[in-house]
Formats: sequence, structure tokens, C-alpha cells
Amino acid sequence: MPHVIEPASSGRAKCRSCDQPIAKGDWRFGERQPNAFGDGEMTLWFHLPCAAYSRPEPFLETQGAAPAGVALEPLATAARFGIEHRRVPRLHGAERAASGRAHCRSCRELIAKDEWRLALVFFEEYRFNPGGYIHAGCAQAYFETTDLLDRIRHFSPELQEPELAELTAALSAARPPP
Repeated sequence: MPHVIEPASSGRAKCRSCDQPIAKGDWRFGERQPNAFGDGEMTLWFHLPCAAYSRPEPFLETQGAAPAGVALEPLATAARFGIEHRRVPRLHGAERAASGRAHCRSCRELIAKDEWRLALVFFEEYRFNPGGYIHAGCAQAYFETTDLLDRIRHFSPELQEPELAELTAALSAARPPP
């Protein structure tokens, strides 16, 4: 059965990407996968932006079959961007480092306490698993782009404009190679 875009029939489903409930009546994306626990298929539910940012290939497969009245073109552009930059769908928000113990997955150096870092996730076995962090300044080297602010805003809604301005400066300040 193909993937689906439909309004949520109840408010019980949670988005597989952001782990927030999908409200009744909100448009959602259902990715069909073989059932790992028995016969048939299972559906993984996502908010539309979460699907475009985190699962771009299946999202684009469904774009043509979307119901009338659902504006998908901006999300399809974001999904195509995620395919062009293969590591971008791993991005799952930004934060200040809580300690100085995490190593950057790009340059392998420690991320200092209170320094901006970008969280990574990997989609494995039907779920997103934490994948570590990178320095904000390593974004160009790791993602091959620094055009990440829309995704960061989506996955880190608690960030305010002054923090986003600091983060933008940190993204554009490339770290020297180790």
C-alpha cells in the first residue's frame, strides 16, 4: 500500500520525528512500512513538516497523490533540499552544550560547555535514534550547507530570536580543521 497524506482521525497518534501528538483534523503523513512484528504493513505517522525534513524520499513519493487544498510545494522544496544534502535529514535541532563532554561527529573535538551544538538523529528500525552532536561551526563541513535555520526553528521551537541570531553567527563562523 502506498504512503498517505490525510487528516488525523483522532488525536492519539504521535509524530515519529518530533514525538509530539498529531491533533485531530491536522494533516499528517503516513509512511507505510512492512510490519516487523507480523504479516502486513504498519504506518508511521508524521506531521507534514516533520516528514519533509526527516523522511524526504517517502514524502516526495506521496506529493503527487496529496488531497486538493493541501499546500505541499514549500515542504517539497525542503524535502528536495534534504535529498540534495544527504546528511541534512539527520538534523534534529540546536542547543547549548550542557557539559563539555560530547565530541563533535565532524571534527571529533570536544564541544565546550554552553557552545552551540546541532543534534543529530539516525532513522533505523522504524525509529529515530540519537546520533550525537556537531559544533554549529562544523555545519558547512558536515552538512555541506549552512542553510539550516528553518529546520532548527522547527525542531527547537523554544529558541527565541536573539538565540537564533547567535546561532546564525555560529553557523557562519566555520571552525578551523583539526
